[in-house]
Amino acid sequence: MIRDQMALAVERRFPGVAAVPRPIEWLTDNGAPYAAHETRAFGASVGLLVRMTPAYSPESNGMAESLVKTLRRD
Repeated sequence: MIRDQMALAVERRFPGVAAVPRPIEWLTDNGAPYAAHETRAFGASVGLLVRMTPAYSPESNGMAESLVKTLRRD
């Protein structure tokens, strides 16, 4: 499901392009679906720099949660 969100985000932001024109950071929390090797590899294949929030960092975790909420809403 996370890889589907990544693909959809790239397709909507860059229509007609298989990967982003320059690397873009994809900030996530440390949940298992986001940390999975397959998810991180897929993100890299479409030009996303998959970044994880530092453990026990409420500020950066809040930013990641906000992004996920925005993606789900859109």
